[in-house]
Amino acid sequence: MKTKKLFTSLAAAVMLSAGLAGTGMAMGQPVHAAGTTQSSNTKTGNVSVKHRTVSAIVNSDNPKLVVVAKDQANPDQIDSNYTKGQTINVLWSTEAKQSDKTVTLYYIENRTINGKDSFVFIPSTDVTTSGNVPTESAFVEQANNDVKAIQDAYKRSLQYITVTPKSKKGAKIYYAYKKSKKSKKITFAASKKTIKYGKKYKSSMIVKNGKTRYVYIGKKRYVKQSALKIVSAKYAPLNLPDDLKNLIVEN
Repeated sequence: MKTKKLFTSLAAAVMLSAGLAGTGMAMGQPVHAAGTTQSSNTKTGNVSVKHRTVSAIVNSDNPKLVVVAKDQANPDQIDSNYTKGQTINVLWSTEAKQSDKTVTLYYIENRTINGKDSFVFIPSTDVTTSGNVPTESAFVEQANNDVKAIQDAYKRSLQYITVTPKSKKGAKIYYAYKKSKKSKKITFAASKKTIKYGKKYKSSMIVKNGKTRYVYIGKKRYVKQSALKIVSAKYAPLNLPDDLKNLIVEN
């Protein structure tokens, strides 16, 4: 395939997908999911979500790959070193014009080529896919939906978190009260007491008051979330279909 006449539609698709073209998407939910793994036991770690892929069989030895660096408009070609019958994974498809023809390309991965972060594609004619390859926009939408569904499942299954002070000075204890019996507003007041550094506390409740979050540690005591770090979290088994469970990576 000649690449000189591939129009900028390919480069535009690359720019649109730049935010989601990596190997996975961190869930980024403080307290509820990020920094913890799902388990019936208490563990620590990181949770990320893989992208869905479509398997494809290479039709011939060493097909050419189309490469687009993020800061260049015109694509290049490189040798693939793939062999006939080899199975690879593709993520999404895009179309680019070559002369008066429209060429369909499948996105494979990001790769550093000649010192530049580049998007790597394979022409659709060089592989046989196991199913339909989504468009770039459908891929992004599905990826976002997958992350949200998994985040929501973690929130529902969270039983408690274990926290400890970040500072060696410990963390200040707050108490919640109402200024009057008729008042609906809850106020948090700092006490002179602190919880000790290194001591762990279980919590199943976090209260947001204004812009500040307070973690309840029992005996009517609260601590600012910003003063604590999560040691671990305990979850009930996730209620998710297998296709979503298979996307979860526990590090």
